[in-house]
Amino acid sequence: MSHVRDPASERVRNTAGMGNPREMTDGTILAQIPAPGPAPYGLAHDGDAIWISDPNEKKIFRVDPNGGNVLFSIAFDGDLAGTGWDGKCVWQGDRTSRTISQIDPETGEITKALKVEHPIGEIGGVCCEGEYLWYSLSRLGQLRKVKQTDGGYAKAYPVKPDCCGVLLVGKHLFYTEPGAGLVHKMDAATGSLLISYNVGGRPTGLAHDGHAFWMADQEQKRIVRIRF
Repeated sequence: MSHVRDPASERVRNTAGMGNPREMTDGTILAQIPAPGPAPYGLAHDGDAIWISDPNEKKIFRVDPNGGNVLFSIAFDGDLAGTGWDGKCVWQGDRTSRTISQIDPETGEITKALKVEHPIGEIGGVCCEGEYLWYSLSRLGQLRKVKQTDGGYAKAYPVKPDCCGVLLVGKHLFYTEPGAGLVHKMDAATGSLLISYNVGGRPTGLAHDGHAFWMADQEQKRIVRIRF
């Protein structure tokens, strides 16, 4: 698979005394594409293309990772948050209605809407794990796992209050902290923090294509393919 190459694809390291909190110091950027809208938030990879939600545009875009061409989009009347993919359907968080909706990717029809029961915090990222969903609650600072069938609670882990995108890859959970320009890696079984990556910018959504991560950067209005 070919990608638009980033001219600065080498790992970047700050030199002593020259640190910039918005500069990337961890990870290797493999490729980048322009965001389809001004405020990329949710991110999911369906095996062929990337789904990107944008609350300013009130749309969920399906984008070709080879250049960033928009394949089509789904209008969504709400305050779009995180986006997930379960293998067949899109799952979309909505901060206004405090729901996470299952959407038919062919028709754009909402086939199910799960209410977020916790009264505190705003919906951030969303990702899928088999018959479960993970989502983040900012301000409260929590990652929650619930059943896709009825939203029934399974578990929760405390995280940073400015939590946003969430992603499960193998035995690890990853989540972004936009204000600090960080991606955190956790043990999915225990919730223990393992390492934090300084990716700079304003990282929001996360996705994985089976080989590398994709990350939305609202500050630079781009989607980057990155390896940690």
